[in-house]
Amino acid sequence: MGFCSFLASSEEYTKRHFLQIVAFLCFVSTLSQSAPASLNWPALQAAFADRTDFTRAEVLAFYHHADASLNPNTLDSRIRQLLQRRLLLAVSRGRYTLAAAASIRPAFQPTLGRSERTLWRTLVKELHLPKGCLWSTAWANEFSGHQAFRSLLLVEVPRDYVQAVFYALKDRYPHRVFLRPQPDMLTYYIAEADHPIVVLPLVSRAPVQLVDGVPVPRLEKLLVDLFSRPDLFPAYQGHELQTIFTNARRLYRLDERTLLCYAQRRHHADDLREFLCKLPG
Repeated sequence: MGFCSFLASSEEYTKRHFLQIVAFLCFVSTLSQSAPASLNWPALQAAFADRTDFTRAEVLAFYHHADASLNPNTLDSRIRQLLQRRLLLAVSRGRYTLAAAASIRPAFQPTLGRSERTLWRTLVKELHLPKGCLWSTAWANEFSGHQAFRSLLLVEVPRDYVQAVFYALKDRYPHRVFLRPQPDMLTYYIAEADHPIVVLPLVSRAPVQLVDGVPVPRLEKLLVDLFSRPDLFPAYQGHELQTIFTNARRLYRLDERTLLCYAQRRHHADDLREFLCKLPG
């Protein structure tokens, strides 16, 4: 079965997504055919074809191996040309992926349960919420090496609505709802609750998307939230966090600019850049 036939038959891809992929691959193909011979694009593409991503040092080593006389300025110029021609895409600082490979990764779209949809729609109807975000830490299990025993349901709303949402949920789900919990609450109360719900203020300009009419995080937001709140998400830290980030960018499209812009909103951009640079290839 050919590549296009496989994509067309896969249930993972909608017809619209399939057509976007074909158009992008044609676009990349056109650019690659017009690439200067000095870029040695066919060989570079073959060298990294089985890699999800690779480092700047590896690209430089590829060119230096072919011609050891190349000076650093020429090597830097070749990487700039590859990026400008969109043959390579930056996935983090000093780390790249082949554009054609990145284009076929789907967008992250979590599956909402009936109870989650009902909870959000009830809040919107009763409180006229203008915006917000609903998500579960269980969605991180797709990327995790170890499945967390318990999950949290996060309800994020504008600051002016936090109190109203907390009391509305508390009446409906007694002993399960917590407002901006501190670490000791997480240890002594939330850990013992049955399907806990946490109400938090929504960070402005957070990257969200609509799934079944419910605002949920884009992948960039989910990852940054896990990274930014080790006190709230202790089960997803350390080596586990590295595994989550590595698998997330391997399985789905991940926009580095969106990732870092949101991390900046959470005052963790510098820490996140350092973390991304240390991720295994």
